[in-house]
Amino acid sequence: PRRRGDALRAFHAAMRSSPVNTKNQAMKEQAQGTMLKVLTSFKSSEIEQAVNSLDRNGVDLLMKYIYKGFEKPTENSSAILLQWHEKVRVWCPLGSATLHRVFVRAF
Repeated sequence: PRRRGDALRAFHAAMRSSPVNTKNQAMKEQAQGTMLKVLTSFKSSEIEQAVNSLDRNGVDLLMKYIYKGFEKPTENSSAILLQWHEKVRVWCPLGSATLHRVFVRAF
């Protein structure tokens, strides 16, 4: 059984180790796979706390991972990623500069 807080600790560890400035595609894909596993391990009730624990740069990075997850869905990942997207949208209302900037960079 998973202890409360395990998912949040894994989330922050994955965010900290994200290879944001690398050109190495294999590293980026491995990080994306890890982050998708972490995001899908969350219970719906835990997502908001995780999003609220981030600063603006963290939210930017999280949105990149969410959009990348939509590109290569796994079983049930899209439904969970939609929940994450909704919590980020509440944190940073749709139409904001941050969401627009992330969306443009992701595609």
